[in-house]
Amino acid sequence: MQWQARQEFERRAGRQQGWGVGLMVVAVALFLWLGYLLLIPFTVHHYQDEIECEAPVFYSSERTSYSEGEAGRCSAARDWPELVGVGVLAVPPAVVGAALFTGGSARRRASAHVFQILEMRDSEERARKKTRPNP
Repeated sequence: MQWQARQEFERRAGRQQGWGVGLMVVAVALFLWLGYLLLIPFTVHHYQDEIECEAPVFYSSERTSYSEGEAGRCSAARDWPELVGVGVLAVPPAVVGAALFTGGSARRRASAHVFQILEMRDSEERARKKTRPNP
């Protein structure tokens, strides 16, 4: 009976850890996408023109802000609300994924500890039965 209960407990803990890892992978993908949008230079196509734009993080003009540079076309392509939105969307899966993974790991460790204690107790009882004289 204990073995079946332990297997079921381990299966649920493993599923919980799996969901946690999956959500953290989603969060990492969103953070990588955000990093790409912030750090990589890009090109904006406007009619027949191509405008080379600097990455928003590395924009170095002291005269104009990023939204005013290149007639605002670069800013329109990488809009700050969109960038902030991607960052905000990445936080919930990261937090929930970390919580699920930690909870699943704790369940597995607690399960192993409890069943080790039960095994030790059963082992002690068997040892006492062997050493006890039969009347």
